[in-house]
Amino acid sequence: MSRLGNEGEDIIGRWSEEKLNLLAQYLQAYSAIMSNQKTSNNPTGRPWLRAYYYIDAFAGFVKPIAKDEQRYINGSPLRALQTEPQFDGYWFIDVSPQRIRRIELLREEYPGRIIETRLGNCNEVLCNDIIPRVLQSPTQRTFVFLDPYGLQVDWETVKKLANTKTCDIFVNFSVMGVTRLLPREQTPEVEVVEQLNNVMGSTDWITRIYQETSATQLDLFGNSAEPTLSRDTIRAEWLASLYAEHLRDLFPHVSRPVLMRNSTNSVLYALCLASHNQTAIRITTDIFNRYERLRGLGG
Repeated sequence: MSRLGNEGEDIIGRWSEEKLNLLAQYLQAYSAIMSNQKTSNNPTGRPWLRAYYYIDAFAGFVKPIAKDEQRYINGSPLRALQTEPQFDGYWFIDVSPQRIRRIELLREEYPGRIIETRLGNCNEVLCNDIIPRVLQSPTQRTFVFLDPYGLQVDWETVKKLANTKTCDIFVNFSVMGVTRLLPREQTPEVEVVEQLNNVMGSTDWITRIYQETSATQLDLFGNSAEPTLSRDTIRAEWLASLYAEHLRDLFPHVSRPVLMRNSTNSVLYALCLASHNQTAIRITTDIFNRYERLRGLGG
């Protein structure tokens, strides 16, 4: 989540910078492996992989400002463009014309890169444009970064990405966005349930977190009021694990989520990788373990 500075820059907190560092570490490992696959011969004597791509579905942060220190850092587009070996192409999607214009300026800074931009809703762009054009070939692979500002990624989009069997997705799931939608003293409205179903692919879990409680107050006639429903406190770890569990219905390999916390230690997002390759999960787990050890040492 970000704000805009005086010149329209995105202002982000420490957790966002940590997330970007995790992304950069994985991109480095991913690109090294994919580059090697482009030169490794299979039994036919030819490499099986022709190209691999990077897709950023919420790509607006080119050079955001770190909130605490008022310094510019590299956003996800720059992290991807600076990864070596290079990807064969980059697709950047955002709903903001201003952010897209900033990304398009990167073509001058990186003249050797194939940079495609798309203005619009990431679900529509991915499903109607990029998946049919880029992700269907068995000789191509794609890394997709899904880093929404809230609950903008549709489950149907994730399902279509999984069905290609050619991409890994690095998804930043909004734990905070889900908990904010769930009222404490009553079951959620139908519209809320539909929204959560659209994001998570299932809402069977909602009934498990609401419990019937006996009211202690009497009504006007001195009779006990009807029991009411209220939800337990939702543990962020449980909700993150639930989303990862749903991802396992689509991808054979899903990492455990790492929780992204703000300065007050509240969980905002849960970051995890979904892949068709077990090696990808091993690499992600190593990166996440190092991050959590360092964060623990740093308080």
